[in-house]
Amino acid sequence: MSALRRALKPETEQDKASIPRICVRARSGRWLTLQASLSEAHANGSSETVIVMEPPGPKEMLWLNAASYGLTARERAVVELVMRGFSTAQISSTLYISKYTVQEHLCSAFDKVGVRDRQALVKRLFFDNIYPTLLGEFG
Repeated sequence: MSALRRALKPETEQDKASIPRICVRARSGRWLTLQASLSEAHANGSSETVIVMEPPGPKEMLWLNAASYGLTARERAVVELVMRGFSTAQISSTLYISKYTVQEHLCSAFDKVGVRDRQALVKRLFFDNIYPTLLGEFG
């Protein structure tokens, strides 16, 4: 909420450059991303609030789904790299943790999400939530 306040009433140059985003669930059950910003100032110095609503992108949906299963920040980081096709060794190197620790985070994520392997994890967190939306719009 403070990010939104700073964007609507900016005090610093950084506040002026930021565009706050929030994901909310609509009455239909679908997620929406809301962005708020100020328009260019009018001649009298005033500006208007602009709010943009759009479906969340894949990264936001992954975060929402991972959060809904109660994954920790580190588990979400590991899962994000799994989604990008990283191997255990690549995840270990990228996050500066041991391969054993990567496997511990993966096993914990599997348990929380209710799956047994990486493929099922990706399907549950990403495709199960993206494809029904796409099929509903285009099917």
